[in-house]
Amino acid sequence: MDQLKQKISELSQELEKIPMVKLVAQKAGVEAGLIAIGIMSFLFVMVFFGLGASLIVHVVGILYPAYMSFKAIESPAEDDDTLWLTYWVVFAVYNFADRFIDYLFFWVPCYFLVKLIVLVYMFFPQTRGAIRIYNVFFRPIFKIYEAQIDQALNFATEEARKKIN
Repeated sequence: MDQLKQKISELSQELEKIPMVKLVAQKAGVEAGLIAIGIMSFLFVMVFFGLGASLIVHVVGILYPAYMSFKAIESPAEDDDTLWLTYWVVFAVYNFADRFIDYLFFWVPCYFLVKLIVLVYMFFPQTRGAIRIYNVFFRPIFKIYEAQIDQALNFATEEARKKIN
């Protein structure tokens, strides 16, 4: 129990660096970490029962990574750039495939929860799932077909340029 309190305290310290969060915590008379846990629990229940699940999954899968990508671009470190660029490559393929998979599995219980877990796995710093997925699945395929993809893209670019001019 002490370990849990310590983690909540650490989370609160990080969150209270954000003025709005600190203000809300002070007004509520509750640690910022507890507010965050409450919000995450509420969102988890919403996704679990499919209430607004698509919106929540998209907010988590797009808005948070977009903001973290901005932070990565602005930081001098390069490892975060690699994580977020890789995330967007994997996310693009995931998002394309999801358009078809959605029609088959939208009725499966906890489907949106699984989608949310996959997205968080992809960007969570401790798992760096997007990098793993990229290295295991996408990189080998891209390497095999790189020349053909480049040729097709060059052809499409040239044709588009001709049509525009």
